[in-house]
Amino acid sequence: MKRFVILFFACALFFSSCSGYLDKYPLDTPSDQTFLANETEMEMALAGCYTPIWVSNGTSLSYLVVFEELSDNGYERGPNAVTELGQGSADALNSFVLDSWTEFYRGIARCNYLLSNMSRGEAAVSAATCARIQAEAKFLRAFYYSYLVELFGDVPLLTEPVTLAEAQLPRTAKSQVVDLILKDLTEAAAVLSPVNNPTSGRPSKGAALALKARTALYGGRWQDAVSAASEVMAMEGSQYIIDPDYAGLFTYPGQTSKETVFSIQYLKGQSVHAAYGVFGSRNGRGATSRKPAYQLQDVYECIDGLPIDKSPLYDPQHPYENRDPRLQYTLAVPGSEFLGFQFETHGDSLQCWNYLTSPPSRVDNLDATHAYATFTGICWRKYANVEDRLAGTNCDNNIIVMRYAELLLIYAEAKIKAGQIDDSVLEAINKVRQRPSVNMPPVTTRDPDELFQAVARERRYELSGEGQRLFDIRRWKIAEEVMNLPLLGRMKKSYPAKPPRINQWANVHYEDTDIPVAEPGQSTDFAMRVVDIRKFNPNKDYVWPIPYIERRTNPNLTQNPGWE
Repeated sequence: MKRFVILFFACALFFSSCSGYLDKYPLDTPSDQTFLANETEMEMALAGCYTPIWVSNGTSLSYLVVFEELSDNGYERGPNAVTELGQGSADALNSFVLDSWTEFYRGIARCNYLLSNMSRGEAAVSAATCARIQAEAKFLRAFYYSYLVELFGDVPLLTEPVTLAEAQLPRTAKSQVVDLILKDLTEAAAVLSPVNNPTSGRPSKGAALALKARTALYGGRWQDAVSAASEVMAMEGSQYIIDPDYAGLFTYPGQTSKETVFSIQYLKGQSVHAAYGVFGSRNGRGATSRKPAYQLQDVYECIDGLPIDKSPLYDPQHPYENRDPRLQYTLAVPGSEFLGFQFETHGDSLQCWNYLTSPPSRVDNLDATHAYATFTGICWRKYANVEDRLAGTNCDNNIIVMRYAELLLIYAEAKIKAGQIDDSVLEAINKVRQRPSVNMPPVTTRDPDELFQAVARERRYELSGEGQRLFDIRRWKIAEEVMNLPLLGRMKKSYPAKPPRINQWANVHYEDTDIPVAEPGQSTDFAMRVVDIRKFNPNKDYVWPIPYIERRTNPNLTQNPGWE
């Protein structure tokens, strides 16, 4: 129902609010004391609460997906503010950090305005409509705060509009902000419709509970996470499913899947993104400016459920055979068809097949010869759809924020951490692993450590490319391990003779193998290419800096440790 996007962007034209995280008067037009006196005005104000969801922070793509390039899963070719964060060279002046802070607080300010002033129209608007608008605003406020606390830690907690005189607020402990998030989501879930409409663009009861479960998991509140996830799981079948077609979830036809719990809606002429342009191959007219790390392809298990360094099914000279199908559903790998072309990055593959012609024809292979073809030898497949090949910056397929598979993995992880391992934990994990298009062997261990690591690995297999990895490596405290390794590209004219070591977290290590790694700038025909040098300081990089301008204008804001 893309009309939702038209409605909200049309309404949002009224609200070009000022910048700054407090957004003192977030709804500048109209601004008299009678605004919100009727249902139309309330819906207009609610539209303003949604608009930060569409903000791309100058990246031409939802910032929720861009977070993937700040992890060990991928990188941004840059140089730009995203690259600096991935490389550990950012400071408090970083524009992506500032934009994220500003836009999340812009959304919060608009929610606070609506929630504090909608009583003006209660006499003219039905109680059910008021309750629904209030619930959506609480969901959105919780949504924005959930990202702020994970990115910055302690942040100012605002629950109502503030004047300029009240603007010098200190930071609030993360735990207190999480308290508000969980409260808002509990109250929203009690009101929102239980019906899951994946293309509505509005949160349902299940979306509020799923976000509550995610926030509680990230905050170490295991029982809250289990309880919220259990409520969503009780709606399985009627409202939510594990879709049989994993690959289809990220395509245009997949937008209606009942696996989607909440997604960002796009519509040409209103709000679009450039997923095809930044993910697409050179043959497919893409720029491949955002790419997965070569290491990611080695993460996925073989179809016997063993990692590639343990499985007898793994053949280093045919590395994509006998692998978890999600490898090729997530990544475009050499030898596969991608965006209508034979995708091949071997340095001697000077021509390839174009399957868009009838019959297929041989064409020059830009993915092997172009100076800015993928440096890692692989591309992101999720959200790169051939329908967009003639307008790669004008895509309007929806971006998934939460889906039911993640919810099941949240439930499993929280139950393990709470010491409540039972059949339901294994069932949740294996529903994800054994969807028909994936059909991986079931997890059977009940050892708490082994089972937790199985869930951690499963999150990487299942959710890579969707913006979750950054938060996982932070909360598991493994970022200092994985982000201090170089991000690698493939050997241009060969494959490694032996597999790398895969550890219990599904992290890849090449130091004890025969795989040569080239020095930056050296020939890479028979050595792994160093694509990006990463640095991660565990004394500061587990949170972002408070933006410089915010501390200049508010001296009560303290800086995170290690940042200036």
